[in-house]
Amino acid sequence: MTISLNSSAETNPAAPREGARPGLALSRRPFLHVWLLRAAAVLGSQIIAFALSLQLYQTSGSLLDLGLLGLVQFVPTIAFSLPAGQLTDRFAPGRIACVAQLFNAATAAMLLIANLAGAPPVTVLFAAAVMTGATRSFDHPVNTALLPLVVERWHVAAAVGWTASVAKMATLGGPILAGALFALEPKSSYTAAVVLCGAAAAIAFALPRPATRTVGHAIGFRSAFTGFSVIWRDRVLSGAMLLDLLAVLLGGATALLPAYALDVLHAGPVELGLLRAAPGAGAVLLGIWLARHPVARHAGAVLVGTTLLFGVLTGLFGMSHNFALSLLLLAGIGAADMVSIHIRSALVQLRTPSELRGRVGAVNGIFISSSNQIGAFESGLTASWFGLVPAVVAGGMATILATIVVAWVCRPLRRVDRPHD
Repeated sequence: MTISLNSSAETNPAAPREGARPGLALSRRPFLHVWLLRAAAVLGSQIIAFALSLQLYQTSGSLLDLGLLGLVQFVPTIAFSLPAGQLTDRFAPGRIACVAQLFNAATAAMLLIANLAGAPPVTVLFAAAVMTGATRSFDHPVNTALLPLVVERWHVAAAVGWTASVAKMATLGGPILAGALFALEPKSSYTAAVVLCGAAAAIAFALPRPATRTVGHAIGFRSAFTGFSVIWRDRVLSGAMLLDLLAVLLGGATALLPAYALDVLHAGPVELGLLRAAPGAGAVLLGIWLARHPVARHAGAVLVGTTLLFGVLTGLFGMSHNFALSLLLLAGIGAADMVSIHIRSALVQLRTPSELRGRVGAVNGIFISSSNQIGAFESGLTASWFGLVPAVVAGGMATILATIVVAWVCRPLRRVDRPHD
């Protein structure tokens, strides 16, 4: 099967011109479409997630249902990740993104219709959670496959900075917008989500198709696991993903923020909101800087160093009893995580053969989803065993130790210089 696309990213391996600026990537229409797609898609999904969780709690009044909501979304995300990677590799990533966003728009429309008929039952809300969890499995494969198709290799790192920054902005602004719309009228939230997801689908459909290439892997059980094979053979990719997995798994202090704000900092809901926003604010600020000044040299050493910094800041946050200091430390944690996202995403997209990017992106998504969900569970479990502050401090120390071990075992990762080489 062959598909066609006009893109210099895959067909022009030449080195960048002297003095070429990474920021110029944003001025190109295909990349601008990808950037707008990411903004609309994340903002729409954030509005759906906010309204869905709040309406579920208003309807059932059950804390258990809120916990089940995360599980109901997590299961289809994991179940569909590998097939999503296969489909992204076999067909045009823009078309896959279009279908996924249309599915999200249909989910929001279903919730809108249910609200027009009265208060939606819990079964409808959980059904919507399953649908959004399934479409979420396409995020990482599509994002991994799209950027190298619309920008040159030496601009991928800067492009990652731009798209990661706009995603973080949408993650910050989405709940604020959703809260205002929901307070006005719950139906307004779902209407906005339909519009945003529909716009994202239209943008995705307008993306250029991939450059003419043969897709050599049929869809099947063995093909689905090709992404694991690629990562296992590449010590750089496996090391980068393992670093992220262990850092989030062991140092996930943000999952304990409600208890930390109330019991340690003796803060209220407003302060808790600021604490939750602090990592995102740090990530956005550094992401904008990285978009203009991407990591161009010693990428492996920088990745290891920022992961160590992530662990150090997590431990210091655990020992802090001052609100302002805690806010700054959380912003630093978000900034360090953004550097990790920036380098790891660039390495995944540039070190993976074009015909396998969807499947490798799917595996990367499984790593991220698992570390976030299991990390939150691990943080709560250790806090219940050892106490809140000891659990956070121990998590930071464990992250430092795990980073040292991974850096020693995966020596090729430490020696990576330019991400686009």
